[in-house]
Amino acid sequence: MRQDEEQRGIGYRWIYGITAGICVAAMEIGVGLLQVGQHYVIIMGLAQGTLVCSLTILCGGMVEWLLAPLPNQEEDENLILHPVRERIREYELAFQTLAGSFSQPQRFSGGRTGQQAAMDTIDKIELLWNNRMEENREAVSQQLLEMAHIMGDTAEHVWELRTDEGSEEVLRKKLRGMGLQVHAALVYEEDNRKKEVYLTLSTRRRKCVAVKDVAAVVSKIMGRSMMPARDSRSFVSGERATVLFLERTNFEILYGVKKAVKRKERISGDNFSVYTRKEGRLLAALSDGMGSGMKAYRESERVIDLLEQFLEAGFSKETAVRMINSALLIHSDAQSFSTIDMCSINLYSGVCEFLKVGASTTFIRRENHVETISSASLPAGVFHQLDLECVSRKLYDGDMVIMVTDGVLDALPAGEQEERMKQMILEYESDSPQEVAEHLLACALECQGRNPSDDMTVLALGMWKR
Repeated sequence: MRQDEEQRGIGYRWIYGITAGICVAAMEIGVGLLQVGQHYVIIMGLAQGTLVCSLTILCGGMVEWLLAPLPNQEEDENLILHPVRERIREYELAFQTLAGSFSQPQRFSGGRTGQQAAMDTIDKIELLWNNRMEENREAVSQQLLEMAHIMGDTAEHVWELRTDEGSEEVLRKKLRGMGLQVHAALVYEEDNRKKEVYLTLSTRRRKCVAVKDVAAVVSKIMGRSMMPARDSRSFVSGERATVLFLERTNFEILYGVKKAVKRKERISGDNFSVYTRKEGRLLAALSDGMGSGMKAYRESERVIDLLEQFLEAGFSKETAVRMINSALLIHSDAQSFSTIDMCSINLYSGVCEFLKVGASTTFIRRENHVETISSASLPAGVFHQLDLECVSRKLYDGDMVIMVTDGVLDALPAGEQEERMKQMILEYESDSPQEVAEHLLACALECQGRNPSDDMTVLALGMWKR
């Protein structure tokens, strides 16, 4: 369409120019012949007409160029068809269509038209079964919608990803000088994100090179402090290996955990997870299963395992929690639910995002006060419509995040659980997360005579600037 408009503009300029030139030439020739009557007047008239024609075309082009709006880069990019992006967009549309088909209300017929007041046992069973089917259909619909969102996010991620070929070539040359053979060098940088450097290396002459020495070279070339990703190998040998280098984080986290088991039980129904993702985020999650003992343990363990798998696959924490909720609804006929308490700490900026689903209060210990993050939502697995509560807080050097399960607060005097917990946190001045977790659990146990009536877990995370 834009090309057609440009072609029409060029055609109009030529028409205007030729018309103006013919008119000027005719006027000059006619006036010249009447006044002078010499033949050379015809040549002068044609020359003046040609000049006017050219000036009209040129001036028209300049005016159009000056008045034309600036090109919109985003619109131009959207007009470009990328095969991978378009294919993922097709998947996104397909999942949205499937979700719509599953979410359409269905009518079930009982096969009888008798009096509804005389509902017998078969009617009740049929009603419960139909309600269960409706819940499962809605859960499947939510899963398909989440998959559609994931497809859309993936398409944008593929589109926004950029490579730095200049830095890749410099890396190859510098690392060859260290006796390393570079099989592949990739420098990725997504919009508003940190750089990532993937190097596939091996050494020559059967020697070993420390990965930290390679990181120093990468840092110098990239102009920023780089470090190997967690779980990377320490040395590069003659065997080909790929090492990921990330920008060094500004903060580091240490954590401690302490648990207590409900009386007459052998295993706690609480589970937790703490790990760092490659993009520089530390994720801590705490789950309390329904009830106690082995059944509760398996439920909370399943929640933590699914959460880790979804997050490792690149899903957002909101999407992961919604998928877990759908899985709990569909898993079995019996009601099964668990709380989800999660915090995600950006190790570059220090911003911590809290997500709670039926979880207990979280405490943030600062220099001279304690802040609370509370929730009033229901646990996962109760309803297909999940009420997510997300809160963000800025953490600073020396701050500590303390996550607890319901059993810890329930052990404290009724009506003043949070205030009592704040007092216990402020009175204990240790900077060790493990010591803080042990102290808080010991205080909670003393309030119940060291005979816990529920599973208890305290997870403490301390943050320090590098």
